[in-house]
Amino acid sequence: MSSVAVFLVLGGGAAYAAKKIGSNQLKASSVTTGKIKKEAVAGSKLKKNAVTTSKIHKEAVTGAKVKDGSLTGSDINVSTLGTVPSAASAQPTSFAHVSAAGVLDTANSKNAGTVTKIGSGGLYCFSGLPFSPKGGEATVDYNDSGLEFAQFGIGEDSKKECPAGTQAFVFTLTGSGTSIASGFFVLFYG
Repeated sequence: MSSVAVFLVLGGGAAYAAKKIGSNQLKASSVTTGKIKKEAVAGSKLKKNAVTTSKIHKEAVTGAKVKDGSLTGSDINVSTLGTVPSAASAQPTSFAHVSAAGVLDTANSKNAGTVTKIGSGGLYCFSGLPFSPKGGEATVDYNDSGLEFAQFGIGEDSKKECPAGTQAFVFTLTGSGTSIASGFFVLFYG
């Protein structure tokens, strides 16, 4: 019986002590990381503004972790983006509008060199461009278009019909692939 009484006193004392130990009774630095139960500290338990930039591991916050639409222009350091062209500087540097007859529309062309039409079909050869083109795009002129499309190429055409010194060429073709003369627009990429 006395053993039971001692057990009750000790057990009750422990329960009493657990209810009475508060943050003031804890020795400084006595609760270590290893003593905190996994997932015991939830976001709601964190003091407002307690997690600062210095507390976040480098590269811990990735684009996937940022809520879509949460960043505004003031959140972005534009100096980290490199050179951002203005609308005025984003103009194409070389383009042309060419008629079905192979005449360059100088009012709607820039740095286009010269164009030579080959034969009665739709082969147009460009030379005299102020740079060596690395690519381009050609689109038939809506006013001349039926079922035609335009194809851009660099250098001389595969049949070597363009004159020596040709830097780029455009074929205008029907939907079935037959060469046909047609007006077109072309952009040259340097």
